[in-house]
Amino acid sequence: MGQQPEGTPLRRLTTYGRTHAVRLPDFDYASPVDIHVTLCARRGMPFADAPIAAMVCENVEFYCHRLTYRLYGYCLMPDHLHVLLSPAASGQPLGAWLRDFKSYTTRRDASLAGDHRLWQESAYDHVCRTDETAEVVLRYIVENPIRAGFVGRWQDWRWTKVFVTL
Repeated sequence: MGQQPEGTPLRRLTTYGRTHAVRLPDFDYASPVDIHVTLCARRGMPFADAPIAAMVCENVEFYCHRLTYRLYGYCLMPDHLHVLLSPAASGQPLGAWLRDFKSYTTRRDASLAGDHRLWQESAYDHVCRTDETAEVVLRYIVENPIRAGFVGRWQDWRWTKVFVTL
């Protein structure tokens, strides 16, 4: 797991481009650390539509494979997406994955549903600390549909996929 500097003053935190997501200063987002990313839909619940949900899930996997990221798992909820991934040895920063994934899925959504703004501009990322195991973070991610009352077992949620043993 990666290590996050403690006690970073708020004024020193930065963002990617025009987004509002807080980024750690002097942190290499291309390093082989595990990162929990949450992306929210711009409005409504677009992922309640099965074709759009399937397209988003397919492209989480595609862009992790394309950028040679390690993908632990993901869970797509009706209005947001959780992903646990790592740039691993790719050397590709998290911003590259976010840019490529969000850009492509937004274009595809426009062709499927006519919406030209699928995602909020920002994304929340949490660099996993040394005391957080991938299993603990991934269990939190996959249990989202249980906490929302959609299913009794995470394995029953159609839009959850895990690539490691839990």
